[in-house]
Amino acid sequence: MRPSQTVETYPDGIVDVYADAKRTIGALKVSLRYEKQTIGVRRYYQAQTSVASNRIDRVIKVPHTNKVDRMDIAVMRTEDNRQYRILRIQEKPERGVDLWELQAVQVEIRSGS
Repeated sequence: MRPSQTVETYPDGIVDVYADAKRTIGALKVSLRYEKQTIGVRRYYQAQTSVASNRIDRVIKVPHTNKVDRMDIAVMRTEDNRQYRILRIQEKPERGVDLWELQAVQVEIRSGS
């Protein structure tokens, strides 16, 4: 922990991150605690006016890890186990902590089994 670093919490649940295996869910890479983030008005309207592939359906904050890559599949451990393709990973050093913001779009991916 850096001297000026604040303590972050991730109270909203657990997300399982899987490798993408040709449009199926591949091997489990990591399970992380997360905190939901809001999709700001500016980001929402920019996505609405751009091509459909640029939309963002979910943004979550997770601890920094080198095990998550763009295009991985994030499965939220919720009642409906929603699946998201990770489109963008953004480091947030301005908050004074080692964390990532994962921006994703909701998808339905078949199980690799």
